Amino acid sequence: MVRIRSPFARGRGFTLIELLVVIAIIAILIGLLLPAVQKVREAAARMSCSNNLKQIGIAVHSYHDNKGKMPLFGSNTTNRDDWCWAFQILPYVEQGNMYTNAYNGSYAAVPVKTYLCPGRSRQPFTTGGGNSPGINGPYTDYKINGLSPGGFPGSGSSTNGPGGAIITMSNITSQNGTSNTIYAGEGYLTTSYYTYNQSNNWEENIYSGGYGGTTRQSTNLYRDSPSIGQGNYWGSPHTSGAAFVFCDGSVRFLNYNLNGSAAFNCALNWTNQTPFTLN
Repeated sequence: MVRIRSPFARGRGFTLIELLVVIAIIAILIGLLLPAVQKVREAAARMSCSNNLKQIGIAVHSYHDNKGKMPLFGSNTTNRDDWCWAFQILPYVEQGNMYTNAYNGSYAAVPVKTYLCPGRSRQPFTTGGGNSPGINGPYTDYKINGLSPGGFPGSGSSTNGPGGAIITMSNITSQNGTSNTIYAGEGYLTTSYYTYNQSNNWEENIYSGGYGGTTRQSTNLYRDSPSIGQGNYWGSPHTSGAAFVFCDGSVRFLNYNLNGSAAFNCALNWTNQTPFTLN
């Protein structure tokens, strides 16, 4: 008669060497898998970031269609009509209630998902302190281009651009062209600021105007780092570059090697008439 051995019967176990080999194989597989997982996460964050800027580009065009002008830099006043571009386009990024409530004196200390880079685990809104008018509110990881001569997209008032003139898409088309001119992009954030909660030092919330925290005015482009302090820089947490939305609504990912380059300067200068190239 054939005896069938129970699977629960005691038998020969693993030797220590066999166990160590199995553990080593598992460690190797995990080591091979982690970079792939990180690449997938990076690609997803980059895609989501580009989509945020695409939504901002659409919002800017909708604002322009309704107001006949570009949403601009703004000024530091208690007048909500002069607050920054990111506040002005709230109704066009599905945040109409936040915009209306602010006019009624109710300020939401909640994040605006469209304004946050998914590659950062950062404090999404200010909880203490703040520049004029001293109201806490949402941060934006995306900054408006303020490099161009005359302060495009304008300083002093969200209504006015260089020389007090209203800036329109037609103005930009007649100069550098909407497809060649950056409207907004990812702003650099030193990694120590991921837990920052103040509205100052190049990182103001959207309930503000003419300070530098919602704009950038340089050709510096860096990856987020603990070794470079917070400043007037473009940048992101992504490995190879940062995303930007141009005035025509297109989104492009620009490599860090454009840092300080003439080509980057051309794309940031709306009065420049030399087409922007990546060369």
